[in-house]
Amino acid sequence: MHAIHYELSVLAKAIHHKNLSAAALHVGLSQPQLSRIIAKLEDELKVILLDRSAKRKSGWTPLALQISEIFERTQIRLEGELNTVSNNQMMAELRIGTLEGLASFATKITQLCFDKIKIKKINLDVYDLSELESHFLSGDLDIIFSSKSPGRQKYKHLLEIGYQRLELTQSQSGLGVYSTFEFNRLNEKEKHNFQKVLVSNSLMIRKDWLERIGGTGYLPSEAKKGKLKDQEPVLLIGSELLSPQVWTEIQKLMDHI
Repeated sequence: MHAIHYELSVLAKAIHHKNLSAAALHVGLSQPQLSRIIAKLEDELKVILLDRSAKRKSGWTPLALQISEIFERTQIRLEGELNTVSNNQMMAELRIGTLEGLASFATKITQLCFDKIKIKKINLDVYDLSELESHFLSGDLDIIFSSKSPGRQKYKHLLEIGYQRLELTQSQSGLGVYSTFEFNRLNEKEKHNFQKVLVSNSLMIRKDWLERIGGTGYLPSEAKKGKLKDQEPVLLIGSELLSPQVWTEIQKLMDHI
């Protein structure tokens, strides 16, 4: 059996809503994405989780409820055991993900984690927004620096630590310069307005292109502490399995940046 922890965690959230379409509105996934996850679970476990015989909206099978309950009990027990361990020992390794425009915040926190929390190894990686959300939701990252909260669920480990302006640059109307996330948000009419489009997940590349060659695109300003109305927030978000003690220590580090 392949690793299906993420898929089971999605099922455990989705099962609290009466059908697939209702669940999709609350778990932060589109209905096709959720449908593929359920299909993968059914294939891996060789069971039927969704009753698709209903004419309008499919519902969950009793077996889906049972599997979800087993997973939730196991998850609660695992979190309890991990919390017990973390109360006696700090994490030896931390995985941090950040948007490129928020790298200054991320590097400051990384240095403070070394100096103040005594974490021995930190992986600090830069992603575009789509990749950042995907890696965080898959459990590959412990904390992230982002402008948006992944999915629609509420996170118990979340701080709004600053703000950032998104500034529009327009020096060539026929050339679009976008991140992967920004390009995917454009509608077809907006895409057709450009004769050429450069899509890059690197902020450095987009900034260099817009400054030297030109085009139409957005560049974030330097991220700053505090809050400013109508500006993009800078969010620090910790995973559900992050040690509460580590999160408490990280919150204290905000006074030092």
